[in-house]
Amino acid sequence: MGALAGVMEAQYEVLRANGHSPSEAFNETVEELTQSLIRLVDENGMDWMYANCSATAQRGALDWKPRFRRAVLPVFKDLYKRVKTGAECARVLSACGKPDYQKQLTKELNVIGNSEMWMAGKAVRALRPKEAARAIAKGTRGVEGRASN
Repeated sequence: MGALAGVMEAQYEVLRANGHSPSEAFNETVEELTQSLIRLVDENGMDWMYANCSATAQRGALDWKPRFRRAVLPVFKDLYKRVKTGAECARVLSACGKPDYQKQLTKELNVIGNSEMWMAGKAVRALRPKEAARAIAKGTRGVEGRASN
């Protein structure tokens, strides 16, 4: 969860720094991931995603994936080592065992919930349609992906 939140916050920050509105930045980060990409990966697999997206998205994903992997691999290795050695468990138990833990946790959660990004998210989510998605019929066009580039 921390990895996803960190990636989304980083992308949101870059978009905002380059003039995108809060709602646009939120749509390009959280909404695109949660309402589109992750659902398609769940249903079809990552290989299908690579084969069935636009050439721009395809090239970007293929070319930038190695850099993202190199950037996060050391973090995951460090985290795994900390979990394996018990250091992470000790840190969590120490933090959660403090007498003012709930008060501190509330402060941390309020910083997230009251951030511009997540306030924009509340507004964007309120605009989502409330009706269930329509079933895809055999004759529905535009949902089968491309046969080739």
